[in-house]
Amino acid sequence: MKRVGLSFLAVALAGFCLGCEKDYYAKQIITCDTGSGKLALRMLGTGEELMKQKRIDQHHRFLMADKTPIDVWVIKARPGEGKEIRATALLLHGLGESKGTRYLFVAGQRLAKMGYDVVLMDLRAHGRSGGEYVTHGALEKHDVKSVMDSLIGARTVHPNVYVFGRTLGAAVAIQYAGIDPRCKGVVALTPYRDVRSFGRLRLAPLAPALSQKDYETHLARAGEIASFDPEDASAVAAASKLSCPLLLVHALFDLRALVGLAVPVEHSQDIRLAARGPTKLILVTPVAEQIALALILDRWIPDKIHMLATKGLEEAATKPAAKPAAKP
Repeated sequence: MKRVGLSFLAVALAGFCLGCEKDYYAKQIITCDTGSGKLALRMLGTGEELMKQKRIDQHHRFLMADKTPIDVWVIKARPGEGKEIRATALLLHGLGESKGTRYLFVAGQRLAKMGYDVVLMDLRAHGRSGGEYVTHGALEKHDVKSVMDSLIGARTVHPNVYVFGRTLGAAVAIQYAGIDPRCKGVVALTPYRDVRSFGRLRLAPLAPALSQKDYETHLARAGEIASFDPEDASAVAAASKLSCPLLLVHALFDLRALVGLAVPVEHSQDIRLAARGPTKLILVTPVAEQIALALILDRWIPDKIHMLATKGLEEAATKPAAKPAAKP
């Protein structure tokens, strides 16, 4: 028993010392595991290989103002004979993912067949883009706008943009829409309200007793390391400037809460309250419904974007009708 107690103490001290490492907590706010997103890209192949296979039409690498390269794929609309291109669908991946993540890539191909130009990009510090740190929208929103400026300026894609994002991508989508009037609608799946809230969620399992004062010190340091102002990474602040329709989708109880990885529904509720323009919030309630949504995201995303673009927010916010009960 004594040895077990000493072993436990050694492990606890090791964890404590790890937390004491210079900038450890600050870097937890601005870094993430991007392995799954990079694996998805390796399984798909390079942009050049996908162009040869005719699965995408263009591959670009745009340099941002700070010289960070952003890797972008474009799938041109294939609306069919006699039909016009409807708009551009901009798809932003979640935290740790990439533009090659299956549900997103398949959704892009579906949207092209529905008449939308599609833009898929790796956010900075993800996939095949450059950059070491995630700034939760502070820099990413300008990256997205710069990419769209280039593509629309070259008449590569339609100038009316509808953007989808998940978690990190959702927070970035809202912030991007707040600075680009060409954005005509946003579908945000499980966004978080700002980097301050996100950082607190990230550090809670690592430092549950961390005081607010110490947390603010780590947050400020994260901004210094990644060269951004934490106050400039807020979906809530961006929503207050938004004029286009915003569809928020959030689980009322996320199963990932059991391991400290969920974004509470209050984040979407706060974004909705702050929004200046038309806004709807869909609450995904039963666990079975959450699992079902995860399984059909590649079809759900195109359907929601198409509904928002063609029928408006009210129709896009409608849940599928329940099947009528069988007659006895």
